This record gives sequence, structure tokens and C-alpha cells, in this order.
Amino acid sequence: MELSFYMPSRVIFGTGAAQECAWRFAALGKRCLIVTGGSSARLCGALDDIMGVLDSVGIIYDIFDKIRQNPTVESCRQAGIAANSMGADFIVGIGGGSPLDAAKATAVFAANPKLDEGGLYSLRFPRAPLPVVLVGTTAGTGSEVTSVAVLTDSSGRKRSIRDDRIYPVFSLSDPSYTATLSGYFTRSTAVDAMAHCLESYFNKTADTMSRAPASYGACILFEQLKKLSDGTLPGKEERIALYSGSILGGTAISSTGTAFPHAMGYFLSENHGIPHGIACAEFLPAFLKHCEKADENGMKTLLRFIGAELDELIAVIESAIPQDKIVVTDEERAELLTRWENNRGLKKTPGEFGAADADALIKELFSKGDSLE
Repeated sequence: MELSFYMPSRVIFGTGAAQECAWRFAALGKRCLIVTGGSSARLCGALDDIMGVLDSVGIIYDIFDKIRQNPTVESCRQAGIAANSMGADFIVGIGGGSPLDAAKATAVFAANPKLDEGGLYSLRFPRAPLPVVLVGTTAGTGSEVTSVAVLTDSSGRKRSIRDDRIYPVFSLSDPSYTATLSGYFTRSTAVDAMAHCLESYFNKTADTMSRAPASYGACILFEQLKKLSDGTLPGKEERIALYSGSILGGTAISSTGTAFPHAMGYFLSENHGIPHGIACAEFLPAFLKHCEKADENGMKTLLRFIGAELDELIAVIESAIPQDKIVVTDEERAELLTRWENNRGLKKTPGEFGAADADALIKELFSKGDSLE
């Protein structure tokens, strides 16, 4: 039995979590920059809650609300400049995966104002990032408990940084903030969390410690995705369960990272505008069929724990994916080939799965149908 784990982030989970943590904010300093998107943090009430807590302990703050889906390195650099200019002691990220990941990169740039994109991706930043606090408003990202930030570089490509120095000091996980999510984004974030669980569970680097949250998270999310399949919006208890599954998935990938559905899903977001969770889910059925052959015993154990047959698990995942067809041309496939060479996500997939397999899968899935664009 192998047991190896490191996750130095505290998670405060539950309704009203922010109100319990004024002293935790106060311990980090006197000034902070809030990094968020355009409107969702306000609509769900998270931004008002955090501002109220900061006001209660006399912390001065500014708000940087220019983070969009698939945040760019440049937007994070601009946020870092803003944090540095105000003398911020720490960064607070509020939102879904994009603002949370952006907050981590902002903390790096704030402490290293002369850093460029190359220095960020090579992890050559001489000064430690500012402390980061994350406040999640979706149930899918898992960023609250990882040392990873996925950013869009200057060429338009999604790439990740992974460094123990960007683990959040603490995260507030209040499921009530997810109540304003539409059915579409609830499903999208839920299948993202499911992808985390499944890709971690079957990862070549998985061990007993990582498989525990991965399998339990998959079990929770399977039941919730079944409920979401008819378009019904989740109630309070379902929102709590979805967020629990998301944190478990994030905990699992904190140890293992992801496999080919995430690695391959990025281009669907970049080139076709597909939301991240849906983009990953497009590849999950094929991933599960591959894993059934590559790790037969692992698959049997997982399915027994979930209480489902493989076909049922795949059907539930597919129910969350829009039926519109995505078209990938031969030209686009050819341009993608170099991306699959020495790809970490492909290498972490169980069994053998290389560039030729990735290319063949894209051809199989996306050569026919009507484009979403």
C-alpha cells in the first residue's frame, strides 16, 4: 500500500463560512486585492460577504474584476501590478475556476512585478507569492485545494503552472454561493469535478491515498449527475453534495494531476468556445472505455463502490453533454499533433495512450456533425 500526500490548505466548508473567518483574514495583513470576474461573485452574494468581513477587521481592499473565462497571463499580470501598487499583503480570489486560478498567478506577479510570462511558466520567480485566500462560487474547479493554475498564454493556448508556493492558505467553500448557477453551468462544473475524480483514480501516479477521495467523490457526483439529467435544478442538499464532490476531486488531483480528458479538452475551449467542464466530459466516455482495458481490476473496484455498470456511468456523463456536434477539421487535427507529443496528461493515462491515439480519438469524435460555432 502506497500513501503519499501533501495539501497544506485549510478548507472551511459550509453555509456562512466567511463570517467565521474574520480573524483568519486579519492574520494575513492590512491590505488585500480581491480578484474576481465581472458579475457572478456579486450576484451570488460572495463579494458582499467578503467585503463585509474585511471591513469588520479594518482591512483595506481594492477590487480587480477583469478576469474572464480562461484567464490570460496578461490579465493576471495587470492584477499583480494593481496589488503591488496598493501594497497588498495578500490576495483574495472569488469565483469559479478562472478567478481562483487567476488569483494564484496574481499572487506571483504581485511579489515579482518584473516577472514575464516565460518566468511564470518556468517557475523562475525569486520571491515567494503573496498569501492567497480562495472563495469558490461553483462546484467543479477543485482549485480551492490545489497548487495549480491554468492560464491562457500569449499565443492563446491554455497551459498550467504547478507549484507548492501557490497553494491557498485557506479556502471558503460555501455551497449557498452556487445557488445562482444555471442548470447548464451546474452540469458543466459537475462533470468537471467528475473528470477530476476519474482521471485521478486511474492516473498512473495514483496511490491508496489519492484513490480514496477520487472514488468517494465519483460516488457522490454520479448520484447528483443522475438527478441533473432531466434538467431539474438542484436544491440545497444537492448543492452541498455537488460541492463536496468537487472538493474531493480537487483533493485527488492535488496529488496525481489529471489525464488525457483534461489535456485534450483544452483545445475545445480555446478553438471552439466550449466551457471547460463540458470540454473535458467530451473525452470521458472514451477515457473510461480505455481504462476498462488498461486497469480492469481498478475499474471493477470503482464501479462496485459507485454501484453502477460502466454503461450506466457513461450514460450519466453523456447526459450532461450538449447534443450539438463539434467539428474538428483535418487541418486543425494536424496542427494539434505536436501538442500531443510528450504531453503530461497523455503520459499519466493508464496503459499506452500517445499522440497517435489522441489524433485517432479526435477524428472519431469530431469529424462529423454540425459545428457549434
